Amino acid sequence: MEVVRYLHNSDLLLEDEQGVAIIGGSSYVLSLGDKVYIDQVIDEQAKLFLVKISFASAAHQMLHEDQIQMKFTGCRSTLEQYIQGTTVH
Repeated sequence: MEVVRYLHNSDLLLEDEQGVAIIGGSSYVLSLGDKVYIDQVIDEQAKLFLVKISFASAAHQMLHEDQIQMKFTGCRSTLEQYIQGTTVH
């Protein structure tokens, strides 16, 4: 999945042909165009995943291992519902 947008509280919006996801908690500073590959579940209840990250600034030539928290997965229409439901107005 590719980083396509910055969100509040250091969360990032990822997108690929299968849908979108919101992640947080990376040890790395990710930029637009970086790619995050979900590798395996660490803790399903806490939604923690082991991921591999490739950086656009390094032409995606190396993979770096990290842990992230998956805050949302779905399609664009359910994303809008999620954002409206979690945003303080």
